[in-house]
Amino acid sequence: MQGDAAPEDFAPFMDVSKLRRAEQISKNVLLCAFRALEQAKLKDIPNANLGISLAMGAGALESTLKFMDSIVEDGDELSSPTAFASSVHNSTALFLSMFLGIHGPCVVTGQLDASFAAALLTAQQFLAKDMCQQVLVAITEDVNPLITEVLQKDSHIFDPFVYQPHLPPTRLAGAFVVSATPTAATQFVLDSVNLANTTDTHQQTQPLLPVSSCAHSMLLLSNYLAQKKDFALCEQFAGTILKIMGKPYVFS
Repeated sequence: MQGDAAPEDFAPFMDVSKLRRAEQISKNVLLCAFRALEQAKLKDIPNANLGISLAMGAGALESTLKFMDSIVEDGDELSSPTAFASSVHNSTALFLSMFLGIHGPCVVTGQLDASFAAALLTAQQFLAKDMCQQVLVAITEDVNPLITEVLQKDSHIFDPFVYQPHLPPTRLAGAFVVSATPTAATQFVLDSVNLANTTDTHQQTQPLLPVSSCAHSMLLLSNYLAQKKDFALCEQFAGTILKIMGKPYVFS
């Protein structure tokens, strides 16, 4: 999902009034999670055997900056506890667990560009170690208001770390469910997920949107899945190479 979830989007899933104090990046990924669980036919099934592997490359940047500003303006003792709580990566995972009723293992990955790949590998370990039957793999990325302000003055100041700086920044979120064995709702089989280092730091995948590679990896995978055919995703960023190979699942 590109952009922000609107309150009316949640109407099929929950009482919208309960979200009035939630951070936008948390609401974005919650909506994606609701839709993913519905697609996986898990919407009304107890989720004790469902885990969460959440990727947040840089976390809730807007809340982080608010918390830092409150320290500067009011001192340590009077800094904002609300902004601090929202700035912690784990707060979004707690938010998902509470509203979705998921009680399985949960890990949040904050490895900047490599976060999505690490979240996929974490989900694989959950399944391989029989910690749960299925895993909700999710990602949500915020817009950094400070970087946005600076880019308006010099669009190339952060090259090559901010992609497509001439485009308006956008939040991005996504979610899907993976399982160790196919289910009635399985659409694709992921044959392999590999994250490796490379000494070639000059070759960089050109992103489609002005987002981090963490979010862009999810966007690329989503585009491949939408084509409903065999695929081999390869994305190179920050001295690493992410490779994902998969194909549509055919019931036999």
